[in-house]
Amino acid sequence: MAQESDIRNIADASKPNAGRIYDFLLGGNHNFEIDRQAAQQVIQILPGMPQMVRLVRWFLGEATRRLCDEGFKKFLDFASGLPTVDHIHQVALKGTKVIYSDIDPVTVAYAHDIIGDNPNIRYVQCNAGKPEELLDSDVVEELFGKDRKVAIGFNGIAYFLSDETMEHSLEVLYNWADKGSKIFISDIDMAEISDGARKMEGLYKQLGQPIFWRTKKRLSELVKKWKVTDPGYQAMEKWVDIDWGVSDEVKKGFGATSGYGVILEK
Repeated sequence: MAQESDIRNIADASKPNAGRIYDFLLGGNHNFEIDRQAAQQVIQILPGMPQMVRLVRWFLGEATRRLCDEGFKKFLDFASGLPTVDHIHQVALKGTKVIYSDIDPVTVAYAHDIIGDNPNIRYVQCNAGKPEELLDSDVVEELFGKDRKVAIGFNGIAYFLSDETMEHSLEVLYNWADKGSKIFISDIDMAEISDGARKMEGLYKQLGQPIFWRTKKRLSELVKKWKVTDPGYQAMEKWVDIDWGVSDEVKKGFGATSGYGVILEK
């Protein structure tokens, strides 16, 4: 009954939902008017947010392409959101197997409709802060067999996890994965907590999704055993080889140096 209540609350078109707000910022159409109104509040606080969100998704696509070129055919993705707008299965080589996951049960339900009967994709409910819930389930062996050399997506979720939770997730994934597995992560290098960042915290807290800011140096401490691969920690616009990103003026007002991505290896 509790889960049914949660689903009704999240699906309520009178209440904004973080996942649907993200879809709108990406240019998707799986959102309600209340989500678009909330997104406009986000944009008022951080005018560069749509560009930042798109850069995060483009980094996901670039990481996917690079890992496919390296021979990875199995992807395990956390905090996937709605599988629209250039997500892993839309970018990866034909036949690539993907397990998506998200904490939001309604996002998972919507995703099943979007994916349809694609035999190479699964979408399950899982808290990215507790990846063992997914790793211990039957779905992984069902789709991947005994193979644990996989590509892992941890994209656009780091700033929604505390340092302690982030450290736990990365350690669990490291211990589970076979040698040679890789994980791609994006985060925001928060130099200082500005008024804009505080306003963002307040907005997302109202949505039931607290934000945890950290510096790039702090993330590098949390990844511990994972080995950084070339080209290392790099601004997302550099990953996707474009000459624009979030403006310096917006970054300064928000307190962030930049959004960045990294691919790590076991």
